[in-house]
Amino acid sequence: MTTANGNDAVKISAYLITLNEEAHLEEVLASLAGADEIVLVDSGSTDRTLDIAARYDARIIHQPWLGFAKQKAFALSQCQYTWALNLDGDEVLPPGAIATIKETLQQAPNFCYAFRRDDYFMGASMRFAKMKHFLKLYPREAAKWRESDLVHEHIDVSLPVKILPLIIKHYGHDSTEIIAAKKNRYSTLKAQQRLAKGRHFSPLRMLVIFPIMFLKLYFLHRFFLCGWRGLIKANIEAGYFFLTEAKLFEHKFKSK
Repeated sequence: MTTANGNDAVKISAYLITLNEEAHLEEVLASLAGADEIVLVDSGSTDRTLDIAARYDARIIHQPWLGFAKQKAFALSQCQYTWALNLDGDEVLPPGAIATIKETLQQAPNFCYAFRRDDYFMGASMRFAKMKHFLKLYPREAAKWRESDLVHEHIDVSLPVKILPLIIKHYGHDSTEIIAAKKNRYSTLKAQQRLAKGRHFSPLRMLVIFPIMFLKLYFLHRFFLCGWRGLIKANIEAGYFFLTEAKLFEHKFKSK
């Protein structure tokens, strides 16, 4: 791996996977100003995604859908610089983020970095709720996606991780329709992933998972500080865990 003394130690390859991301892509790509390249791997967009990407000089690569983890692993393999920065097509960095990142990498190059994410919901920030952090920045040679993951894909890194004080604006939960559709799709993938690992339907989990996750999200993750929006989102998020169990039961029931 190139070290901080190498010529390209603070050159950054930003990479994204896309499919019909025109709604927010312009804001996403504008927030990457200062990145040394933008690699955009598209799986068949039919909207203005590719036109927008071309305007921002992204290197567009066409790749039929492989699954979340495999698609991101492929995109990472197309990056040419030492440092890789991954964003989704609905995630926006704050102004000046790339300059801050490069300064950080010059000072502390032997880490990987996670960012906190503010999930916009119903057109407004959820900033009063607890923000999760996501690993987004790492040396390319020190990172590997777990390609067996079907959903909530994870990347393994060989360096310690720090949280960089930058907050990503995330539009992927911006309406009840968007988040409910995603959670329905993700619960199917999660059930498939559990079955592949030999984990089957649990009656106890089916009974307790919704109330436990709702209480955890609403109180421990402070969704209650976001008013009615927090109550609605906590129910939808908890419903994802219930749906996963329901689909495991459905598989068992239909297999009889």
